[in-house]
Amino acid sequence: MRFDFTGKVAVVTGASSGIGASTARTLAASGARVLLVGRDASRLASVAADPGEGAELVPVAVDLAADDGPDEVARAARDSFGSVDVVVHCAGLLEMAPVSEVDTESVDRMWRINARAPMLLTRGLAPLMADGSAIVFVSSTVAHAGFANYAPYSATKGALEAFARALAVELAPRTRVNVLAPGFVATPMLTDQYPGAPGLESWVIGETPLGFIGSGEDLAASICALCDPGSSRYMTGATVVVDGGWVAKG
Repeated sequence: MRFDFTGKVAVVTGASSGIGASTARTLAASGARVLLVGRDASRLASVAADPGEGAELVPVAVDLAADDGPDEVARAARDSFGSVDVVVHCAGLLEMAPVSEVDTESVDRMWRINARAPMLLTRGLAPLMADGSAIVFVSSTVAHAGFANYAPYSATKGALEAFARALAVELAPRTRVNVLAPGFVATPMLTDQYPGAPGLESWVIGETPLGFIGSGEDLAASICALCDPGSSRYMTGATVVVDGGWVAKG
């Protein structure tokens, strides 16, 4: 799928792997200058190492859970580019446990990364957003369907979606704000579970109506469509579920 982000500036969090890395590469291949945000400097450097002809990828290694992390990213965006056209909040943390076994530290970690960080980063980037700009928050199907052992994680994603809806009204008409809610995707968040859960991959495929597990590139294309005014200029405050049919199936 082809998009045109020539001359645009994008900020992508969680850009060192998974959906974030795929989205950053797709934006760069479409002409955008991209600020890559993640905790792991070496993995960010790997993503930035082969940007393709004419692409510009600027890595910024920051812990978004730190109190000053989001503001550090906003400063880097201002100092590097001056203004921002696209923001994609991909950074996320999943820790599964029955609710009776969830500890306070786990809840705090997920809240800081999944909800607090994108809220505070948006606060810092909002003054830099150009006319016609777009923000996409990456949520999850767990905000739309119940999954055992996911309760605190689900709560952070539900909060993120509520924040996005309010923000869509507040930032209109200058900036469109939408949410993409992925289902199972073949990124480390899922594939790292395979060794300890034999049969998980085949079970997910068997339960997915479309009959396959989506890739990071599949999700990147959907995210870029939400950012591209040619594809979605009349969309704001919406949540798009991209899950191969899981939520529809119930």
